Amino acid sequence: MNKVVFLTGATGLVGGNLIPRILKDPSITRLILLVRGNSDIEAEKRVHEMIKSLSPEIDQSQIEKHIQVVRGDITLDRLGFLESFYNRLATEVTHIIHSAATVQFQLPLECARLVNYTGTRNVMTLAQHAQQNGRLKGVAYISTAYISGDRTGRILETELDCSQKFANTYERTKFESEKLVWQLTSELPITIFRPSIIVGDSKTGRTSVFNVLYPPLKLISHKLVRILPGSRYTPLDVVPVDFVADAIHSIFLKTDEGIGKIYHLTAGGENSITTGEVIDLAMDYFNTIQKTEHSQRIRFMPLEQYLEVKQSLQGHARRVWQAMETYEPYLCVNRLFDNANTRSALERTGITAPVFEEYYQTILQYCNQTDWGKRLKRAA
Repeated sequence: MNKVVFLTGATGLVGGNLIPRILKDPSITRLILLVRGNSDIEAEKRVHEMIKSLSPEIDQSQIEKHIQVVRGDITLDRLGFLESFYNRLATEVTHIIHSAATVQFQLPLECARLVNYTGTRNVMTLAQHAQQNGRLKGVAYISTAYISGDRTGRILETELDCSQKFANTYERTKFESEKLVWQLTSELPITIFRPSIIVGDSKTGRTSVFNVLYPPLKLISHKLVRILPGSRYTPLDVVPVDFVADAIHSIFLKTDEGIGKIYHLTAGGENSITTGEVIDLAMDYFNTIQKTEHSQRIRFMPLEQYLEVKQSLQGHARRVWQAMETYEPYLCVNRLFDNANTRSALERTGITAPVFEEYYQTILQYCNQTDWGKRLKRAA
């Protein structure tokens, strides 16, 4: 079967890393990328810059032969396309991967909803149109493991609405979006993927975004953080983007067995690591490259005590601690993401989530080489 894949979020970390895997798949004849831009030229430029940054090994001829960049916006009706193109797309596409989202944690709720919920609803409307009029075989929705909100303990792939509360508008709107998608599984061939904290490629360290785990590590590398909330024994689920992209490609595009299922793309219990171990490994690396004479260590304290200390701070110290507020829930909630579905689906593929100890130096070296992404922006 000649597959035609429609991908949103192509310039994001997960979408960008799916592109080289799709291009290498002989069963896929065309990859259509929805990209925002003020013009067609700008949209194409964004794609080329992203590919050059994340996958410089991709040949230009492959891009020209297999990739079609279409300028659009998921927040608009018909995704901003002309009706004639929208209808034609619905008759041609066989697989839809909805990866686009805003990942800003503190965005106002309505702004986050516009992208994450309304955008998802508009993509699902295209999927319904394609189901009725075309050759649709699969719809993949890239969610997040953190739709679990403030839940603790073992989080199952089969669980969704457990009356949880959310740490930020990102978690809340991704939860609302996943509920919308899940309600459509009776009429659409849907597969849902929930990655945990995603970092750069485990082999190259490459990443297009330096968020979630990166900002706290950057502050620590500059010796601006000495104390963290919670316990050093709190589990922290981290996965490299190459594992996430490999898993999505294998489960969604190599087979149809994932239809109607949810997959935690997480390290899980077998590859778990604690917050303290992550911090210790990072500190060892920073102390080595900075040739620090006396190794610095981070101290953990209970959240209540941590908040009391923070309230007493003034000036620059207070601003640094405020910068950490966004990430406090991820350091303090004791949870484990069960990934039984994922392990079963990938059992014979050789695709596994590597342990953090195996690749942390690689991602930190990339941070050092790019000055935490600043050199990438200057080069662009």
